[in-house]
Amino acid sequence: METNLKEYLNKIEHLDYSSRLPTHASLFQNKAILSKIMWDIHSYNAKKFYKLNNKNYESSLEKYGYLTGKFDVKKTKLLKDIFNKCKKIELDPFDFHSDYVYEPRKNLHDDMKRINEYFEPNDFFFKNIPLILDPMKDLIEKENQFYWKVASCRIFKVKPNNKTQGYHKDDQALAIKKLFFYPDGANKEIGSTILKDKFNNEVIIDLEPGSWLIFENSLCEHQAYSSDNCLGRPTIEIDIMPDFHTDTSLSYTGINSWYPWFPISDTEFDIKGLLNFNDVENRNLKRLAGLCNINKCDSYKFPCEFSDYYDEGSSIFSNNDNNESKNENKIESHIKEDINDIIDKKGLVIFMFTFLKIIPLVFVKKLINRFK
Repeated sequence: METNLKEYLNKIEHLDYSSRLPTHASLFQNKAILSKIMWDIHSYNAKKFYKLNNKNYESSLEKYGYLTGKFDVKKTKLLKDIFNKCKKIELDPFDFHSDYVYEPRKNLHDDMKRINEYFEPNDFFFKNIPLILDPMKDLIEKENQFYWKVASCRIFKVKPNNKTQGYHKDDQALAIKKLFFYPDGANKEIGSTILKDKFNNEVIIDLEPGSWLIFENSLCEHQAYSSDNCLGRPTIEIDIMPDFHTDTSLSYTGINSWYPWFPISDTEFDIKGLLNFNDVENRNLKRLAGLCNINKCDSYKFPCEFSDYYDEGSSIFSNNDNNESKNENKIESHIKEDINDIIDKKGLVIFMFTFLKIIPLVFVKKLINRFK
């Protein structure tokens, strides 16, 4: 049953836009809700584990939300070669692994095609990117304050364009970070990235060829910088996720695969008591399918949109005394209207008889005490 269920879920997630049903969007949102919870717990434990095993480090990434650097001449040349040897492809929005978070919305797919050109990683890419990424291992650990793995990677070039996507947060799991390699640099002439740091300062990234940027893409608002006059900005993206040991091996599961829905993985150890990977995965598949009965929707949303953003002005976060006062005023107003209506229709004596018959004595006492 479990195998069939996984095949079914994978099949419906890869259906064409016109073939989707409302229940498919419900499935996506349910996965996103569970994913948020599990990533919060996993990320907290990964960070705590790292800090228990390492000296405290003042992280510029944590303080400002971004960090940049530059490679030497040799690595800059290698970075250019890696990008130039990758073949240009059309964006296939259904090129993702079912175990990975993906972008389901057609309007966002259209934006992705309009803003970027995409390229396919090849053997040269997988052989040589480690020569650039591996030496950054310790720096990435210290700045993130966790051990890490590669969640995904993609290769693209920002097109000359007078309209980008606008300021946004990716609203992925908060510990996921984007690492950009810029073979030709990043600036206003060829295209860049604009972001707002944690002090809300607007920063236009201006970097020389052979530079890199890592930033907290779900905490800092950002957008691609482009214009009709831009030359186009080549970019190699490596997405970083927390774990309990660092593994710089590349992970590529499709151009629209971002990071695992659930931070669980197989292990070489024999784990008893129905807690091995297959058992956990199968139980979660059943939970996901069952959850569709309590959370239904008609349109897709990216995981972020459940999210950690809320209206500070909501009455939920208001002073309780003020809320109680407002509610009491509303209740008193309704009671007064109901009483007047009954008296008008049936008379005062009948009203008092009905009132004493149906209202608990405790409530009567409270009313009497209130008007003493």
